[in-house]
Parts: sequence; structure tokens; C-alpha cells
Amino acid sequence: MTNTLNMLTLLKLFANRQNHAHILFAEFCAYMQYYAQRHLHENPELVVFLKNPETQIQKYLDTLETEGSIMIVNADSVKKGIIVISFYVEKYANRYREILNNPAIPYPLITDLPAQTPLEVVDRQQASVLLSQLFDETQDEDAASALSKEKSPLKLYGLVLPKDLPIILFPSITSVNILLDIAMAKIRQMLRKEEYHDYFLKKLRVTNPGKDISIKSFFTQFIQRPTEAIESIRSSGEIFYFWGQLCFFIRQDYEKVKDYTQEDIALLQSIYLTEIALSYYKNKSQKENQKTAALRVLEQLLDNPPYYFSKETIQGFTDSKGNRLLGQYSEKDLADFLHAKTTAFADDNLPDLLTFKLHTGEYYYINKDKVIPLIIRLCADARDTIKSNLTKEWFAIYKRFDIIPAMNDKKAYERRLEQELLTRAPILYALLHSNFLSLLYYEVVISKDSAKNTLNLFGDGKLLPYSELLMLSRSEIITDAKILLPFWYTTPPISWIAGFILRPRKRKKKGAEPEVETAHVQLQDENDNVVPAKNDRRKEFRSAAEVAEKRLVPPGSDLDRELTSYMNQWNHLLDKKLRIDLTEDVNSLIRDYMRKTIKNVKSSNFTVERIHELAGILIRTSALQKIKDKDPLHMYVVLYMIRLVK
Repeated sequence: MTNTLNMLTLLKLFANRQNHAHILFAEFCAYMQYYAQRHLHENPELVVFLKNPETQIQKYLDTLETEGSIMIVNADSVKKGIIVISFYVEKYANRYREILNNPAIPYPLITDLPAQTPLEVVDRQQASVLLSQLFDETQDEDAASALSKEKSPLKLYGLVLPKDLPIILFPSITSVNILLDIAMAKIRQMLRKEEYHDYFLKKLRVTNPGKDISIKSFFTQFIQRPTEAIESIRSSGEIFYFWGQLCFFIRQDYEKVKDYTQEDIALLQSIYLTEIALSYYKNKSQKENQKTAALRVLEQLLDNPPYYFSKETIQGFTDSKGNRLLGQYSEKDLADFLHAKTTAFADDNLPDLLTFKLHTGEYYYINKDKVIPLIIRLCADARDTIKSNLTKEWFAIYKRFDIIPAMNDKKAYERRLEQELLTRAPILYALLHSNFLSLLYYEVVISKDSAKNTLNLFGDGKLLPYSELLMLSRSEIITDAKILLPFWYTTPPISWIAGFILRPRKRKKKGAEPEVETAHVQLQDENDNVVPAKNDRRKEFRSAAEVAEKRLVPPGSDLDRELTSYMNQWNHLLDKKLRIDLTEDVNSLIRDYMRKTIKNVKSSNFTVERIHELAGILIRTSALQKIKDKDPLHMYVVLYMIRLVK
């Protein structure tokens, strides 16, 4: 008897024997004493009820009352009693099953409770609020929630309706869908009468001229095919409009009646209950359509540059009006969408959306169709950056008549390239080392016979060396670095003597290196403190531009590099002069546009979304219509605007 549910079961059994929810405490104590004597050999714990069971029973009753399963009345008198709420719950649940078979039976009302029953046993709630909550629970119900619902205390709800209609008793164990079925069955029963059928059908036809066939079909479905009628209110479209009008016309006519019969009250209650259900499903349908449209926009945005996005970036996506997509769908919807896109294998192929991880631990999402083109683009971008960096570095080393292993050893050179990729192109490095690249390369390139039109990434089943992927020859960098040296560095007699004198000796570093630029930094700080900002507005715009730059420029890259990359994607002219002229024309157009626009833009509104909007307006002008690659042009305009403001 340690489980309170067992005591509640015994209370139910005793109430059922009496056929009444109100039982006297003294009588139940006597019953428990008798029950303990009969079943002591089965359950030794019942021994506590053999003598003076009142104290032990009261402990259980206190717990059950706290849970809301029972109510104790007249606690300080001889007539102390127990109201078993579950008795009423089961009683009225049976009543609803009877009404479902015979709609002529009225709803159970709060006035139907026995006279001595306190009205506090009824949990009164606004019908619109409670039913919406119950509909939500029905939609989201699974095995776990259903089990927890069964274990929760049974409640007897009181549905409060408008116009001071009698409160309807509704047991918690009855499905809200049964209540909706009953409400529609009562309306259907009324409309089956010829005079009401023709009257309300005529009203709908007069209000909706030219829709006779649709209205006739709606009416026929509702009266003759109840199951289809229930399913129809879960869909969007014209059906909600017809339902709303029908309920309005019926309610309008019946509210004019002065002396209500029991049948009139039940019908009005059914109309209000049906309107609540219609409002719920209409709102749900609108939200579902909004979510579907937002997820469709999300799919399109994932196809746009820069093609790889972190979870935080995806959560910040906006639609064409600047409204955040997260809000039009929930975080759970987004998580389900990303999970489905990254785990759905079709025809033994990789999912449409792939994930890869940077060495910093940050995850990114990318469409599989964009992986190979992105690697090609990033290789081209990284080649220029790494070549320039290594050339400068090796020039400085040669100038000191020094040498490092990467200049002579192929393996050391590959390790140096890997280090450069890791620091200067982390996205490219992560893609090259992702666990899906080899499978994707076979799926997208080899299987589609398009290897001739793309960069070769693999040889003998292994990733090609970085020098081949980046097309960076060690000898080419050495040659470029040596070209920058003065002529006497490569003239043997002079270079030997100079090298012997100038080459630094290899020795261990002792102590910390002196700070070279301390004076300069201090001077700069003093100047910054002395010279105040001439224009606070410029500072605010620079700050806003820096925030936008952090969001749009990927880690390991910079603004100029991204501008060059996008410029190479939309400017395909081969002639060097024409190429420079076209880029300058576009830049000049952006500058002129920003001079006029920036005056009317607040610094607080200079966000990524606003910049995208301004760029979208500019690239739709006739001057830029001849440029075909609109996506990279759009990103170029956005980044160039940020550069101008900075």
C-alpha cells in the first residue's frame, strides 16, 4: 500500500459500490479495516489498518488531495467526507460515449452535479484556451506523453463559453476530438431537417454568388460524409471560409431567440465549440504554410554564396523583407530540417546537406553540389595568398643568406603548405580533410563523367599533395624570391664573401626580444587621446561595418581577398585592360550610389540585412543588367559597400 494509486483505486471501488462520489470518512475507515483483515495474508503491509486505521488513511488522503484527485469536505465534523473526483470523470466520460451514439442527448452541465457536491471539484477554464491546449497535446502526443497523461490525476473540466451559456462538464480522459465530433454531429442533426437545410444552404448561396457547386459540395460532405468533414477542417483554403459563414449564420439566428429550449442551448454550445476548433486549425494551417515557405527560402539561401554556413549564421537568415526566418519556424523545426537534410540517403548517395568541422571545433553546413566548385575557388584564392606570403618570407630568408628545410625538401615543403592552409584557408583545409570528400568526388565527378571539367583531387585513391592542388611549385617560389634580391646576391664571388660575413650564426635565444615598436605605440596612443573624433557618426558607421564584416568574411580570410574572389566570379573578361575598366566602372557605380544613400541611413540600421537590401536594389538597375552572374556580383557589392564605409 505504499503507492498512492492503490489507495485511489480503493476509493474508486468504494464510491462505485455506493454509486456516489461522496463517501463518509468513517465508513471508508471501517471498510479499510475489513479489507485489511481479508487480504492481510496477501499483503502484510495492510497490518497498519487493523487497529485505528484513521491516522494511516489520513496520510494517504492528504497526498491525494494535494494532487487534486480527491476533495475532503466537513473536515472538522463528524460528517467528514471524501469526494472522489475520478468517479465523476468516469461517469461523464461514459455520458460522452452515449452522446456520440445519440447526438440528441444534451451535454453534461455543471448544474447536473448532485446538490451536495462542492463546485470546486470542477476545474473551470475558458473553452478557447483549454481546447487549444488539448488540441496541441493531441497533435504532439506520443507513447511517452500518453503514458504520462494516464498517470496524471484525472480532472473534471468546466468549459466556460461566451454569452453566459451553461458551463459544460468535460472529463480529462475524454479526447477533445470526441468533443468536436459531438459538436459537429449536433449541428449535422439540425441541418438534416429539411426546413433548416434549405434555409442555411440558401443563405450561403446568396452570400457567395457563383460558388453554387462548391457550396453544394461542402454541404453534402458535411451532412453525408462526417469523417471527410472532420478531415476537411484540418486543411487550408476555401473550406474555412464556408465553415465560418455557416457557423456565423446559425449563431446569428439562434442568438435572437428569447426562450431557449434545451436543444437550442446544446446547438449554440456546439457552434461555439466548432468555431474554437476552426480557429485553431486555421491558425495551425497558416503557421504550417508559413513554416513551409520559410524552409523553402532557407533551402534557397543555403545555395547562395559563400555556400558554407555555421549554425549561428543559419539561425540569423532573413527573408526578402528582412524578417528572420527563425520565428517563422521554431528551433525544433530548424533542427529537424537540418537533421533530415544531413541524414537522408537516396539511392546510396550522400545526403543533400553535408557537415564539416574546422580545427577550431566549429561546424559548418554545405550543399554537396557546392563542395567541388567551392574547393576549386578556394584553391585559386589560396594559391595567390600563399604564394605571395611564401615569396616574401623566402626573400627575407635569402636576404640574410639563410635557408630552411622547406626550400630543399619536398616533405618539408608540403608540411609548410599544410601549415599555410590551416592558418590562411581553414575552410579549404577542413573540406580537403572531410570524411565525405572521397565519396562525394566519386559520386559527383567520376560517376557523372565530369572529371575533365574540374580540378583533379585524388590520385591512386589518395588526396593529391598540396603543391599539386594549389599548383604551387617549390622551384617557382624560389625563383620569384631570388628575382627580388639585388644582383650581387646571385653573383658567385661576391655572394660567397657577403654570405660568409652577413650570414647569421646559429645560436640559442636568450631572454625576451626587445619591443621594437614601443615608442611608436605610445606615440600613437597619445595622439589618439589628444585628437578627438571629428565625426561620431563616422565612428558609428565604421563600427557597424566591422560587425557586418565579421559576419560575412569567413575565418582565415579578409575583406580584400573575398572581394577579389567574387570579382573573379562575375568579371570573366580576358583582356586585362577591359577587365580593370569593368571593375572600376562597377566600383564607381557603387561609390556614387552609396554617396546618395548613406545620408538617409542611420548607423544603427546599417546591418547585414540592410546592406543586402541596398545591394539588391543596385544590381537590379539597368547599368548592371548585362552582368550575368548575379549571386557573386551581389556579394561583391555588399562587401564593397562595407569596405567604403570602413
